[in-house]
Amino acid sequence: MTILKILVLAAVQGAAELLPISSSAHVIVVEKLMGLDPTSPEMTLLLVMLHTGTMFAVIFFYWKSWKVTFFSSGKVIWDSVKLITAATFLTGITGLLLKYFY
Repeated sequence: MTILKILVLAAVQGAAELLPISSSAHVIVVEKLMGLDPTSPEMTLLLVMLHTGTMFAVIFFYWKSWKVTFFSSGKVIWDSVKLITAATFLTGITGLLLKYFY
């Protein structure tokens, strides 16, 4: 695979990641359009690396804002942890209910 193809896939991943759509699906479609096999282990590894790179880019870009918002005091951190825990718990319960009833 050429660097150009990797850069195209990275651009698709980066453009689609923060939108309310599946960035993975877009990368897979572009892989198919370029004649690549998205089911190969190499493409799976590349997709994971693209997501990892996007995650680090987002952390780097938003770190100053998050530092002020979420890490300004112990109380703010604790409140954030409680809200994240509650949201995770409710999402899990919803998933289990949907799995049970459907």
